[in-house]
Amino acid sequence: MNHYTGIGARATPAPILNIMTSAAAALARKGYILRSGHAEGADTAFEHGARDGGAGDTSEIYLPTARWRGSHSQLHAAAIEPQVWREAERIAALHHPAWGRLSPFVKALHTRNVFQILGQDLSSHSRFVICWTADGDASGGTGQALRIAHSENVPVLNLQRTNHLAHVRDQLALA
Repeated sequence: MNHYTGIGARATPAPILNIMTSAAAALARKGYILRSGHAEGADTAFEHGARDGGAGDTSEIYLPTARWRGSHSQLHAAAIEPQVWREAERIAALHHPAWGRLSPFVKALHTRNVFQILGQDLSSHSRFVICWTADGDASGGTGQALRIAHSENVPVLNLQRTNHLAHVRDQLALA
């Protein structure tokens, strides 16, 4: 299957959110399955596009807890096999600079990022990541997923970078 990760900052600018939605719709029409985390901003924009552009279920939405922010996704800590969730936590801890200082809920947020990149089995990596961060780098909460992507050699297209934005627009024939 062709999976990609669509993520980014809550404060992603509106024009970029529109591009994310259009990109997700275009990718859904091409048979790609979105992996995201249901956060406000970028994640939600990708979800809308994947839903609007796809034929059926074209997304895997990973949550820190059941029904987080009203989502009906069944991909959350209580529904994923405990040993798989623990392994994802171990991976998350390796990539977070202050893991020991995080609350259990924030750890769950960062653990869901592992699944967004590696898949529910932790071995079916996304083919690429499309994202937006304020500095064009692995910053903010999105930074956790991007550090994991880099460590697993998953290409990252950060729409804050002009050349990445142009590439996505060109490849998906977006205005």
